[in-house]
Amino acid sequence: MKPLIKTIKGKIIISTLLFSFALSSFIAGISYKVYDDYLRNNLIHSAELSLQVIADTINNDLKNIFSLADWCQANTTIGEFAMYGSKNAKQKITVYEYLNQQYNTNDSSEYIQRVLVASNKKEFVQVVTIRHSSVVDVFDVVENLDYFEAALNSNPYSFSTGFVYDPFKIKNRLTILPLIRPIYSLYDSSIAGWVFVCISPELFSNAIELYHHSDTESIYLTLSGNTYLYKDGSFILTDFRPEFFESNSNRNITTLFNNTLLNVRHKQKVFYVTRPLNYADCYITREIDVRELFSQTKFFIGIIILISLFIVLAGFFMSLILNKMVNTPVSKLKKTMAKIGRGDFSKDKTIEWENEFGEIGRGINKLAESINNLMNTRLEMEKQKRDYEYQMLQSQINPHFLYNTLMSIKWMATVQNAPGIAEMVTALSRLLKNISKGTKQFVPLSEELNLLMDYYTIMKYRYGGAITIDIKNDDEKLLNCGILRFTLQPIVENAIFHGIEPKGAAGNISIHIFRNDSGDLQIDITDDGIGMDDEMIKTVLTDKSEIKSGFFRKIGISNVHNRIRLEFGEKYGLSIKSRKGSFTTVTILLPCIPCAGETKPDI
Repeated sequence: MKPLIKTIKGKIIISTLLFSFALSSFIAGISYKVYDDYLRNNLIHSAELSLQVIADTINNDLKNIFSLADWCQANTTIGEFAMYGSKNAKQKITVYEYLNQQYNTNDSSEYIQRVLVASNKKEFVQVVTIRHSSVVDVFDVVENLDYFEAALNSNPYSFSTGFVYDPFKIKNRLTILPLIRPIYSLYDSSIAGWVFVCISPELFSNAIELYHHSDTESIYLTLSGNTYLYKDGSFILTDFRPEFFESNSNRNITTLFNNTLLNVRHKQKVFYVTRPLNYADCYITREIDVRELFSQTKFFIGIIILISLFIVLAGFFMSLILNKMVNTPVSKLKKTMAKIGRGDFSKDKTIEWENEFGEIGRGINKLAESINNLMNTRLEMEKQKRDYEYQMLQSQINPHFLYNTLMSIKWMATVQNAPGIAEMVTALSRLLKNISKGTKQFVPLSEELNLLMDYYTIMKYRYGGAITIDIKNDDEKLLNCGILRFTLQPIVENAIFHGIEPKGAAGNISIHIFRNDSGDLQIDITDDGIGMDDEMIKTVLTDKSEIKSGFFRKIGISNVHNRIRLEFGEKYGLSIKSRKGSFTTVTILLPCIPCAGETKPDI
């Protein structure tokens, strides 16, 4: 029994399963890739949107605070105070009321812990929340800050200081984001004073808390080189993170905003999504842990596995269906072929389906029918051949012929004492010798002509010289061509007894031997006897004819014709042309095959 893999059934099952597995793997891979890209993009877009909202909130509050500082720089009352100080307490109160009014009307005042306007005349006015109120030497505290000069002259303003301790509340460890801007003289560009704004970190933390609710993701705030991690409501200074500002996204991952910086860290399995603020070197960054995607893809992976299993199972059942569609007809065809191999050539209509296998089945039935016909034909031909050979073996000298011959010899011996008797007896002895040689059927043409001439010698004396034979040979080499024994004699005998004798006068038989245009051996035997009609010609060439050889039993013209066709094929044999009362020509067509006497050539 063949291994399953070598059978059509096994190949169909394995091929279908492999195809189903490959298809399911391909679909699963593509689906996972698309879904993974979708999740990544969705996660990044979500992070972008939340960061953009946080950034917009921070930008808006910072804008309000900067507008307060700009007002302090542009207001003439504040400018005069910075240049000249206060002439009296009333003027100082007026400056305070203006400043307090602007403070209270500012939309982001809740994030301003202190706004202080100072003059070079060592006078100042400030608005500060109660919890932050204190009495200190303002000029000594502020002007001695290590970042005071840099911040005062910064243009555009840079938060390079980052978050620092409130210089007025160092003991309480309160942090602020300082904003220091110069107040210029009303008449020239000289600095007449300055404004100091203490911005609360809550401006950033409240915006983050309002729009960010994930505990698994980290938010970073970068202020001019200072990077802070937002954690539990406070900002923790960390090392500067240059990777926040590197963008290496690919075409499968896109951002909503052109100025979004996206850094995909495959090794660390994190994404960094960074949105810029409206102020120099200020950014807000969200760190996304890629492992967060795994929790979202678990369900999808389960669905993909189920779909893949379904495809594989569908492929398996399809392979069974295909196997049934293919294996069943193939099995039936194999059984039919085996039946033919056992010799049963009967037609099997059950294999003639209306499909491609049905065409094969019809072809097998036709093949069986053709083989059966061929075998029957071959058997019939072999039977006929054996019959002809048996007839040849059973042929004996006709007693009547012997009687007539002996009577002729007696008559000649009585009437005349001539040498013809010896010639006739000699011809008869040679003829009997040729007959008794054996069962050899294939002889050279020269030997067949010798047998014919012995027969003619007897006939010549029998008819008193009234019959003559002329032999014309175009090529001596043709005498070596093979011919079946006893081919010429029955035809010449037929010409004598049924052609010349009935007309009651002398007659002539001419034999022409030549090679025709096809290269075959052609022998034309023509007599000037009474001729025959077309119906008689058809009868002579068939077994229906009652004309038999007088010299050999059961050997007539039809017998010669059939023997040649059985031996050499349908192309060869006898043909007859005749005209009533004029002539009859019997044409013998044979392949020109050399024959070496006793040896029968391989045809």
